[in-house]
Amino acid sequence: MSDITTGNFVCIEQTPATIGDRIFGRGIDIIILAIYNYSAAVFVGRLPLNDSELWQILLVLAILFVPGIGYTFLSELFFNGQTIGKYVMKTRVVMADGAAPTAGALFLRYVCESVDIMMGCIGIVFIMCTKRRQRLGDIAAGTMVVRNNDTSHLPISIREFDYARCGFTPTYLNATVISPRQADILRRALYEDPKLKDDRADNLAGKVARKLSLDDNSWQDNSRAFLRTVLNDYMFLKQRQQ
Repeated sequence: MSDITTGNFVCIEQTPATIGDRIFGRGIDIIILAIYNYSAAVFVGRLPLNDSELWQILLVLAILFVPGIGYTFLSELFFNGQTIGKYVMKTRVVMADGAAPTAGALFLRYVCESVDIMMGCIGIVFIMCTKRRQRLGDIAAGTMVVRNNDTSHLPISIREFDYARCGFTPTYLNATVISPRQADILRRALYEDPKLKDDRADNLAGKVARKLSLDDNSWQDNSRAFLRTVLNDYMFLKQRQQ
């Protein structure tokens, strides 16, 4: 598991694809490419092309074979970091920080793919030895291949991302007085600690209220709701400052 904390202090858990996932995915892509290239070669062979019209031959070859040559790059660029093999194996390419891959990063890892292949098993060695299961091309491009985990079963509430809704208005405009580490503590306490008891939530809410210099005690009615509000306000205001 590779934990990524974004600039808005939202923790994303990315599971790097296993070697098996990547090998089987690559195998599927190789089969697809072989079928495509064979079909294209047969099609070109049956065209009534004149050898004197070299430009026609080159044009046909470019139209038919360039998509095959750039298959990996083009597929990952237009299909959210996935080739057909990755789609079948439920994996995809992302940036190392969890963001969607850029065209430049995808092209760089595509170019470096030939290095991984020409150096034999060096790509597999790097996948096995790196924390994020990255080959040389991934390291150079700042990308990684992750599994598309089913998140439908996760015990997560949409309220955790309440600050992202349209028309959100912060309640506590000075929520940014808490530090990034304190914000992360709030997030973990609210959404990762199933044993968060009322007394601990009240104690944590009291500390946050003092940090915000609140005069009233209205937050005491529901400590957890107060903490969620402060955390959402903090993430919204931090995002707006960027």
